Formats: sequence, C-alpha cells, structure tokens
Amino acid sequence: MSVVVERSPVPSWITERVTNRHLAAFGVGWVAFFFVVPILFLVVESLNFGDGGLFDAYRRATRGVYVDAFVRSFVYGIVTTVLTLVLAYVLSYYLVFSSKRVRLLMTLVIVPLWIAYIIRYFGLLLFFSPTGPITHLLDVRIGLLFTSTAVVIGLTNAFLPFAVLPIYNSLNAIHHETIDASRTLGASQYRTIYSVVLPLSLPGIVAAGVIVFILATGSFLAPAVLGGPGQTMIANEIARSFLDAFNIQLASALAVIYTVLLIGFIAAFNSLFNLQEALGKL
Repeated sequence: MSVVVERSPVPSWITERVTNRHLAAFGVGWVAFFFVVPILFLVVESLNFGDGGLFDAYRRATRGVYVDAFVRSFVYGIVTTVLTLVLAYVLSYYLVFSSKRVRLLMTLVIVPLWIAYIIRYFGLLLFFSPTGPITHLLDVRIGLLFTSTAVVIGLTNAFLPFAVLPIYNSLNAIHHETIDASRTLGASQYRTIYSVVLPLSLPGIVAAGVIVFILATGSFLAPAVLGGPGQTMIANEIARSFLDAFNIQLASALAVIYTVLLIGFIAAFNSLFNLQEALGKL
C-alpha cells in the first residue's frame, strides 16, 4: 500500500498579501540599503568640507603608492582571470566530455569553497616556504614567497572554483549530437572545439571571467599573506588608510575611485561581450 504525502501549500494569507511586486521591492530595497547607501556615504566622507580643497583626498589618492596599488590590482586581476579561465576551461571540458567520475571531481572542486581563504593562503605560504615540501623535494629554494607570482598563484587557486562552475554548466548544456554532427561533417577535434564548443560555452566563460576579475582585483588576503611591501593591492591600501592612519577621508576616496574604475572595466567588458545576453543564456 502506497502512501501519498501532499506538499504543504503556502499559507493563504501569504499568497493573498505578498505579490511579485513585494518580492521585487524587497530585493531592490536590500540592494539599495546595503550597497547604494553605503557607497553614497563613502562619497560624502571622501569630500573635505573643512579647510583646504573639497577634493584634497582625491588628489592624494591619485598619487604615489596609491596609483601603483590601483595599477597592480587590475594587472593582478587580469592575469588571474586569464589563468583561471584557461585552467577552468580545461578542467570543465574534461569533466563534461571525458571523465567517468564527475561527482568525485566536482566534489574536489567545490570542497575548497568550504575552507576559509586565510587557511588556504597560509597553506600556500607553508607550501612555498624554505622549509616546505617543494624545497625538500627539489632541493632548491625557488623563492616564490612574497612575490607577484605567489600572489597570482594564490588568487588563481582561491577563485578557480568560481570559474569552473559556470563554465561546466555551459559545456554540460551542449548536446553531444551537435558535436557528433560536426565530426561527421569532417571537422577535426580541434576545429570542433574552436568552431562549435567554444562559441556555445561563451556565456559560461563570460560569467566566470566577470566573477573572477571582480573578486581578484578586490582581494585583501592574498597580497597580505603571500606578497610583500611591493605587492600591496588597493584593498590593502584602503585598510591601511582606515585602520592604521585612521584617515577615513582618504580611505573613502580610494574606495570610491576603485568602485568607479571597476564599474568602468565591467562597462567596457559589457560593450565587447554583452553581459546581459551572455548571462541570460546560462
């Protein structure tokens, strides 16, 4: 004898009083209150309403070490994004088309997301240290610690899962019949990948690139743990201005400039790839 268990319906008082407009208003209100309003406060705090010029903090924020930190952040972000996309695409392609243990490998991809970034960065710190396993195995000091290379390796390692998931999703949505048709028509494996698989997986690549770039450029822990004084990024300079010097005006100006530059980069990226169309296909 089978027992049928009916799902508990949503209480009628909720369906009668809560509409799609209410849900949308809640989402918009959340974003406005916790994102837009703090940004507006930063803009106000960055302005000098006392003695001196109104934009004194901005003039200081666009000189010396701060300019270097801005440039370094975006360079690290671009390099990390490129490396992460290449590694994520190769791994995702293998998972979709070649691997027989997809669940196991996907678990290995996702599990690092359960571990705090600080622990993962310290793990790399010990791994590359003069007393670490690489030094003992190769019997040579590679000197990676506290360099730009170490920071990029740390960023790539930390954000690789964020690239694998959308790319895997796009590749997994491709019908195998499409690939078989390409091979039947005489296309080689590499021609099929370039002409068929790559274009169809572009939405996942675009989504992964945007996510990784935003996370990488704003990283604080990677340069703090794996880098030296010459590898500081803009997040480190903002924290130093606020926590060490307690210069709220300068820290706010740096944060506003970084936000504007990041939005500008995303807008330029959108003009090339049409993010709305690409992300809508995921």
